[in-house]
Amino acid sequence: MKEERLYTTGEFAKMAGVTIRTIRYYDTKGILKPSHHNSSGHRLYSNEDFIKLKKILALKYLGLSLDEVMNTELYSFEKDDMVNSLRLQKNIIKNKINHMKTVLNAIETAEVSIQNDENLDWNKTIDIIKILENEKVLLQQYVDSSNLNAIVKLQDRFSSNKHGWYNWTFSNLKLKKNYKVLEIGCGNGALWAKNIEYLNDSIEVTLTDICQDMINDAQVNLDGYDKRFNFQIADPNNIPFEGESFDIFIANHVLFYMKDLNKVLSEIKRVLKIGGHFYCSTIDNHHMKELEELMLGFNNNIKISEERLSSKFGLDNGESILKKYFSDIQKHLYEDKLIVNDTKGILEYIYSIPGNILEVIDTKKKEFEIYVDKNIQQNGEIHITNSQGLFESIKI
Repeated sequence: MKEERLYTTGEFAKMAGVTIRTIRYYDTKGILKPSHHNSSGHRLYSNEDFIKLKKILALKYLGLSLDEVMNTELYSFEKDDMVNSLRLQKNIIKNKINHMKTVLNAIETAEVSIQNDENLDWNKTIDIIKILENEKVLLQQYVDSSNLNAIVKLQDRFSSNKHGWYNWTFSNLKLKKNYKVLEIGCGNGALWAKNIEYLNDSIEVTLTDICQDMINDAQVNLDGYDKRFNFQIADPNNIPFEGESFDIFIANHVLFYMKDLNKVLSEIKRVLKIGGHFYCSTIDNHHMKELEELMLGFNNNIKISEERLSSKFGLDNGESILKKYFSDIQKHLYEDKLIVNDTKGILEYIYSIPGNILEVIDTKKKEFEIYVDKNIQQNGEIHITNSQGLFESIKI
């Protein structure tokens, strides 16, 4: 019988690419005890111990704390847990990438501004950086494809309104033959992909977004219908089209992310034809309140966003804001609530929410998932307020 190969602490640490101190710490914490000791009492590790160590290191990378690693034997760690953990880490990395893109964009804009000025104006440069960071970080979080896809999936699965948000929204649009339509913040094009069979062939739709990734997703989702759609990167503050170019303008859950809302509304009015319709959707301050309460029950430091979005442009104050620019304002309310009875479904959405949720639960992911699951199992389901609506107005 072949004698089992044993490794000293130094050999074991070198094999795994970690420090000797880490191996000793895992022993002290009881996470990984050596299978053997030599006559002098020194630790000796086996190949089976090495497999355990690789599992520990993998779970640590996936965001579990040492305490949670110790509990994996108790609670088990299956394929779905691994997929959710990988998704969590993916979202963390994507958020970091988006932030770095924002910083790079701000630096490049400041660089051009400095080059075009004869003298260095620090106040102007700092203002440019602040504006770009504050606004585009919010927008980038919103348009991230994983977040948008998760929202669509969540509502498709758990909505009590069987029409669905995108079908309901489309049904409220007064589209006529040969109309030219512009949407800002089109995201992945879900509004059109879900209603493509109802869209008249003569209508020309231009979809814009600030994010190339989202434009790419929209093109994929509308593949085969390219003749009806134009796709373009566009800044809502400086819409790159001539005045009075469109019959319909759409801003679906976008306006509350704008830093200079008056500037954006002025631009929308400028490119809309006389008599043209402007449709913009938003939420009220009760939207998803039960989900927010659930997360705050786990940790009161969790923030979904730095400020309540409905306070900037919501169902309660939207009409008064729009009155400065448009007439004949009507508010259409979407009656719905989400009835959630599946832990994995709600976690997939939670992991995609803009805010600090990923940072707060970074080392307590398993504990957080157990907490959410217990809340659902206690009542069999949780009801989440889905307070959305659509403003319709006209340029006169």
